[in-house]
Amino acid sequence: MNTARLAGIVAGLALLALPVQGRSQGPRPGVTVVTGTLLGADGAPMKLAHVHLLDTRSGGLVARAQVERDGRYALATVRTGVFRLEFTGVDHYSATVPLVAASPANVVADARLRHYAYGDSLDHLAAMGDWNHNSFAHTTPLVRQSDGRYTATVKVDSAADSVAYELIGLEASGSRSINGTMSDRWVYDEGGDYKSVVAAHGGSATIVFDPSKLERPPKDGDTLTIVFGDPRSAASRLADLWRGWEAEQGHWQDSLQAGTRRHEALTRVNYDLAPFVAARIAMLGKERDALARQLILLQILQVRDFGGNVDSVTAGRVVREVPPTSLWWALPELGGPGRIEAAYALAHPAPRRAAGDTTPAHADTALFRQAVNYLKRVAAVHADSVVRARAQRYAESLERLMHDGRRLDQMYTQYSAENPEPPQLALMRAMYSPNRVWQAGHDAPAFQFPALDDTTLTYSPASFAGKLVLVDFWATWCGPCVGEMQYLQAAYDSLAPRGLQMLSVSLDTARSEVRKFRDGQWKMPWLHAFATGGWDNDQLKRLEIMMIPRAFLIGRDGKVIAVDNDLRGEQLLPTLRKALEAPAAQ
Repeated sequence: MNTARLAGIVAGLALLALPVQGRSQGPRPGVTVVTGTLLGADGAPMKLAHVHLLDTRSGGLVARAQVERDGRYALATVRTGVFRLEFTGVDHYSATVPLVAASPANVVADARLRHYAYGDSLDHLAAMGDWNHNSFAHTTPLVRQSDGRYTATVKVDSAADSVAYELIGLEASGSRSINGTMSDRWVYDEGGDYKSVVAAHGGSATIVFDPSKLERPPKDGDTLTIVFGDPRSAASRLADLWRGWEAEQGHWQDSLQAGTRRHEALTRVNYDLAPFVAARIAMLGKERDALARQLILLQILQVRDFGGNVDSVTAGRVVREVPPTSLWWALPELGGPGRIEAAYALAHPAPRRAAGDTTPAHADTALFRQAVNYLKRVAAVHADSVVRARAQRYAESLERLMHDGRRLDQMYTQYSAENPEPPQLALMRAMYSPNRVWQAGHDAPAFQFPALDDTTLTYSPASFAGKLVLVDFWATWCGPCVGEMQYLQAAYDSLAPRGLQMLSVSLDTARSEVRKFRDGQWKMPWLHAFATGGWDNDQLKRLEIMMIPRAFLIGRDGKVIAVDNDLRGEQLLPTLRKALEAPAAQ
């Protein structure tokens, strides 16, 4: 499993399963049809493979097709918008491209996946599966036998006739769980990879990994290819633009990792993004398709998150050419409609101040008024209800900040070109550094926040000793935070009676804002704390809270069980249930 998302069927989606009898000659009325072939690295069909059409926001399943034995597939949807088209197969890395279905169409997409790369060492080979609720934190080690094979015997339900498992420590990164060499069949793990299924007898099953049966990637030609039937089509060009930006981000991350291997501190990345920006700007001069131009501009704007420079002219083009109705605002990877604030700020950079000038700075509130007006137009006219809600929340947050000149100036400065390091670098440290504060299996970091409605009461890890507690950092103005409310409410309703504790820590500017929010749709009947000063709170930097929402699950023993993606959206409830059902492991 590559990601911690759990794909589910979204209520109300129209999903059509089509027989594979050749490629359609044209779109059915009101239907977008996707057909093609999906092959492995050797150019042959894989043991088991699927093509998935996913919702861009939640990762929820819109449509899925199992690939036929000859490698062909077909799926369809009556929905329109921006989706993710994901290709998966046994023994292979998954691959994803965006698919824009602005109107009913027939799309042909042929894909060939990359084979897994395996690590040089099997010293840390372990299994996870049905017996341990697929937990990364409580895996079962495989032991090397005299014949060179590795085995593990696990206990399962006495009535079970099979067990599904994945191996960790086999794939080169060491963090990905993938299928093994011993399999009677395979099942999709809902995260980009597959589980092996083997027989169980009398309440136990033995897992055997045989290195001699490991299929190695081909020496030549093991590259990912996704080819659209019409290379001149909008779908093909947009997918190429998307993959190009993904590759550039990969180079950026490779540079960061290379610095880490050289034992450099995670403070900078020696990677020049200027050529990418220049190439994208050159594309704008030739591109006539509106959606493609919007994607190019938003990718250039996002470059700044990785330390690249975005000039005021290009930022101004974002403001002028990306309309409030843009389909790309639904794609979380591009930052959502709130990104328009950065475009407005960069289009009108703050004047340089003389050395030693300590007079209060005043941001151009008229500039932010333009950003608010743009966001309100998004909230009024965008086709996606979630995008509309996020835009409205962000507009409200900016309006509140415009009454606080100091905070407004801080936000202006945050987006100015003088920022000393890429925002993504700080996030990378918080998410991936070996010394990051929140890590599964490590002690929860110390914190102490006053209760929302009683400043004489404070919450800390010690407040929850012997209890399972979900700690959620959020704010009423944060659209993605509000989007998590339905999942948090479901978790509280179903699991609080079983002992789950929940603490929401607000980063709002005033306690009254949280109280007002709770008078609305979401009552949030669990514990609440308040981070006084919001982003200026001294504890947040130490706790590496550099974005919200961020959520952490702390076990009864005070150790972190799960973080971030494991506790978002549809993955929240399964993660919490597993923790509650494994008291001995806490």
